Amino acid sequence: MRFWLPACLLISALACRDDDRRAPGEPLQAQAQAERPSVVAPAAPVDDPFAGIGALRPEPWTGWPLENVDIQSEAGWRIDPVSGKPELERAVSFAAEADAFVLAIAPGEVFEVGRDEPSGALELVLDHGDGIESRYAPLSDALVHAGLPVTRGAAIGLAHGKTLRLTVTVDGVAVDPLLVLRQPLHRWPALLRTVPSPPTPTPPTPTP
Repeated sequence: MRFWLPACLLISALACRDDDRRAPGEPLQAQAQAERPSVVAPAAPVDDPFAGIGALRPEPWTGWPLENVDIQSEAGWRIDPVSGKPELERAVSFAAEADAFVLAIAPGEVFEVGRDEPSGALELVLDHGDGIESRYAPLSDALVHAGLPVTRGAAIGLAHGKTLRLTVTVDGVAVDPLLVLRQPLHRWPALLRTVPSPPTPTPPTPTP
């Protein structure tokens, strides 16, 4: 009995303290919810013009034609490796593995799936509207057919291997595909290998 009396007094004191903090007739669950700190949602960044209207946030119109981007050569003048003469290259060439998925760079409709006359390689043309077309070659197989609508990033074919050439035309005139893709070149490793390092600045010679 000597040990039970202090324990009973302690339990009674704690029960009385809880009863004092709780309003008369208020259940324990309601008190616990009232004492629980309220969770405040984080405020949106001040400089975000689309705060609260995420559905209207613009998305990029175009994307890369391969999951692993490695640019081999870009559009512009070059020396033809066969003839040794200067020629104007109108396509961007990507390093591609055999049977890698080729992706549509923008939403549109499959305009044509056929063979290129000079080389006989399988190629595919997408019509993106407003006179914009994109051409992908060479392919080992096509996963779509003419007249089928596609979305940006949809798999439309399989790469033949080693190289995939992307050509973009506007009203029949070839343009630089990188201008349509709107991506900076310095991000990709294939171009970093060809870009020379900047020259080391020479300290000025002190004048006597």
